[in-house]
Amino acid sequence: MQYLYWSLGIIVFIGLMITGIVIYKKEIMKKRKNDILKLFTDACERNHVTEYTLEHAKKETYDYYFEGPNHIYFVKVIYNFANHEICINNAIKWQLRRINENQEKTMFVEGIEALMRFDFGKTSKKAHKLFIIYPNTRALLKVINECEMVFVYPDTDVYGANVVSYKRLVENPDWIEV
Repeated sequence: MQYLYWSLGIIVFIGLMITGIVIYKKEIMKKRKNDILKLFTDACERNHVTEYTLEHAKKETYDYYFEGPNHIYFVKVIYNFANHEICINNAIKWQLRRINENQEKTMFVEGIEALMRFDFGKTSKKAHKLFIIYPNTRALLKVINECEMVFVYPDTDVYGANVVSYKRLVENPDWIEV
């Protein structure tokens, strides 16, 4: 009988733990979404723009869509919670690298190819492909040739796109043009 109570207690405890983890993950995802949306709403407020379109698209090609009076942004968020260095080898191969650790397996950023190959079509507004590294990256590099790399800045053209960390956008919100 005592084993039954212990077993029941353990099952209830595990159930509560799983429920807590699920709720926590949903709240974290909600915070991430709100953080990205806030970047664009703040840019509109700073520039006194009241008419704009902003949506969490969550499509294969892009995660967020913003359209202001003069600019359109197709935004893909790359999650980098381990703060890895990101090295852009070419348009569709971006490598995650740890610093000062033996890395046996090469890790690549997933999900960038669709937006890199995306065609805007004809539009009268200036269209941007924007990759936001969330929350930050230790270093952001682009391979120029076999033995040369350069740092990537928000205004650096990365094969027709811009790549910037969320932290840098928060520190320099004027980089988002509306």
